[in-house]
Amino acid sequence: MTTQQDSLKILRRTGEMADSAINLGEAALALAGLEKPTTGLDSYRTHLSVMVEQLRIGGKANTLEDQLQRLRRVLVVQNKYQGDDAHNEDPRATNLMDTIDRRRGSPVMLGLIYLHVASAMGWAMTGLDLSGHFLLRLSARDGQVIIDPFRAGQTCQIEDAGEYVVDDDGQLLDEEREKPTLLDLSSELLRPLGSREILLRLQHTVKRRLLSQDRVDAAISTIQGMILFAPRHQDLWKELGYLQAERGHLRAAITALEVVRDLVAEPVPTQQTDVILRELRWRLN
Repeated sequence: MTTQQDSLKILRRTGEMADSAINLGEAALALAGLEKPTTGLDSYRTHLSVMVEQLRIGGKANTLEDQLQRLRRVLVVQNKYQGDDAHNEDPRATNLMDTIDRRRGSPVMLGLIYLHVASAMGWAMTGLDLSGHFLLRLSARDGQVIIDPFRAGQTCQIEDAGEYVVDDDGQLLDEEREKPTLLDLSSELLRPLGSREILLRLQHTVKRRLLSQDRVDAAISTIQGMILFAPRHQDLWKELGYLQAERGHLRAAITALEVVRDLVAEPVPTQQTDVILRELRWRLN
């Protein structure tokens, strides 16, 4: 089986899964495989498995401090994972294969690696959105802590909220370096993210970068990959239809927008889609 065939199979299977059953590492590798179809997945699977085995050294870790220290030891000290300051411009920062090769990645990609290995250990970790910045919550029987995977697993304690701010790109900054508006790191601002939502967030970054470079066909391919693991997200089908129409692919645009109409329970939200469909059919004829 080729990398592309393997990747497509994984993503289609992911699209049929409940959110709680999704294997983030496997799905992210499949997305990377679509971008790099000549590179095999197995060596990267092995690397992720090795890190899980490294976490198991020393036996069970039931306390919050034990789990946190092991994550830092394995991911930061032993495997040298760190944030890529150029992640907004560098496509390698959102590709799991490249992130593993370079040990550098975007906040979401690094967080995804943390989530993957923590899940394999049976630890309770959740992805969080804080005004556009991706954080993690690690919970154990003796408490919980907020972690920034982009900053080497540094903790963001609620009582230390004054030390952190968020810039226009969603990056946490030290207050001493920058002086934007301070954010209260309170629980109501921390929005939990499901596995499918994390994958979508990762790929939306890829898509936006491609569109900013006028690489519409590549952006279309990215959206098609997203639809494989999130087939019921009507916004993806709608954007796919609009972009296909923009490129003159009228039949493909009509097919995508018909799916939008089928996915919407109420007829009113589809009125705009129906107008566009009529126009596309008229152009096709």
